[in-house]
Amino acid sequence: MSLAKAKELLSTGEYTCVLSDGERIITSTARGVKPLVEWIKSGVLVNGFSAADKVVGRATAFLYALLGVRELYAAVVSRPALDVLATHGITAEYGVAVENIINRKGDGICPFEETVLDITDATDAYTAIIQKMREMNLIGEDMKHNFDNVKKNFGFGCMRLPMKDGEVDYEQTKQMFDAFIEAGFNYFDTAHGYIDGKSEIAVRECLTSRYPREAYILTNKLSTYHFKTEEEIRPLFDSQLKACGVDYFDFYLMHAQDKTLFEKYKQCRAYETALEFLAEGRIKHLGISFHDTADVLDRILTEYPQVEIVQIQLNYVDFDDPSVQSGKCLEVCRKHGKPAIVMEPVKGGSLVKLPDEAQAVFDALNGGSNAEYAIRFAAGQDGVIMVLSGMGNMDMVRDNIGYMQDFKPLDERESAAVEQVCKIFRSLGSIPCTACRYCTEVCPKGIPIPETFACLNSKKVFNDWNAAFYYNQIHTKTAPKASECIKCGLCEAACPQHLPIRDLLAQAVEVFEKKEDK
Repeated sequence: MSLAKAKELLSTGEYTCVLSDGERIITSTARGVKPLVEWIKSGVLVNGFSAADKVVGRATAFLYALLGVRELYAAVVSRPALDVLATHGITAEYGVAVENIINRKGDGICPFEETVLDITDATDAYTAIIQKMREMNLIGEDMKHNFDNVKKNFGFGCMRLPMKDGEVDYEQTKQMFDAFIEAGFNYFDTAHGYIDGKSEIAVRECLTSRYPREAYILTNKLSTYHFKTEEEIRPLFDSQLKACGVDYFDFYLMHAQDKTLFEKYKQCRAYETALEFLAEGRIKHLGISFHDTADVLDRILTEYPQVEIVQIQLNYVDFDDPSVQSGKCLEVCRKHGKPAIVMEPVKGGSLVKLPDEAQAVFDALNGGSNAEYAIRFAAGQDGVIMVLSGMGNMDMVRDNIGYMQDFKPLDERESAAVEQVCKIFRSLGSIPCTACRYCTEVCPKGIPIPETFACLNSKKVFNDWNAAFYYNQIHTKTAPKASECIKCGLCEAACPQHLPIRDLLAQAVEVFEKKEDK
């Protein structure tokens, strides 16, 4: 019945392709592969639908396979397309079968047909089709990623939620989420490993179970420590949906991509599996979070042009840093037409408590908080559509939404002050740790590495006389000290900042543990 309805509508000549499940009908008047690519990108749910199309070549057949249609009628179909449909279990009817689909000039094979002739995998075909569309300048304004459902340009990072007796403080988190939404914001970011697996549950208890699905945008991530094979990805994803209490994620990011991890994700077909989630409608947008140099990011976006959005570390200290390359990474995002989401805009809190000399620069402005200048700097960069803040208490929420509700980029005077603070930081040589905690997840001794580095920075850069007290009496009183490092190097392999962690821990031993000679 649904195929008959699709064929009937196609026969009117009003549409180029029609999808139907007997109740819902989706149509397009666009030609070629374009409407199918748009449906795949938008995550339209058409699994099990019937389809009718005027012309179906091998490229189009791969796209219908990704969409999950169960049967297809083609007025004209190529024989290579019939092979693809049969391979993917799609029942095919057709009017005329031809050897190949001809291009619009009539003087050769269709460029998309030619592009996928030697490809056998549907997701590989999709990648090749997108690349060909870019080469032919067929991705214009109407093909740009639509993130209109994201309100404003400020998001809630659920990595540092308030804690009470070792558990997330749900009541305080609810109040913070409520204030955030009431202020007109709706973007929330979590990951499976955040807060030792407690972040996703907190999102369910404090957000998704209390608000209708359209009230919030939820991002989650595929994290490397939670899968080893392709077969483990789908069950992990299912568990993430369940933990968060939702049927789909608005954004799903390949987490913490760098040169090494990218190879693992490729070997496990993680991107291809995520594209399946996209075709199934269980994610709306595919993205990555990234920690490496600009050339690596360029390679990833070249190999996987389906990536729609990129989350990068960016703050005013790291913008021109030769190791982090925030500014250069943002340039790569712009080159590929990918909007950027900013993480670590206050550098894991390092840009909140400043050295006296730097603090004096901002105090002279007689204006906002240190966090405000950092977040507004990031949000004001060309190509940035979202800045995340890992807020841990209500005061942080109030401060952040206070200046982001009616966002204004830094003015000339404020920009000059930020540059002066950058110069001061560059002269101090602080450890660029963002407290992402990837190192602690793999440390066999359980050393609190980010806290140790925070104490080192406080002692060496911020001249905090309390640093030794916090190191010995707060962070390592019941946890291993830096001197217990066994030099295995697992932490350095996991560090997105590529820090020489073993050497820095040795410095911590010298600063905080070396006993004075008597």
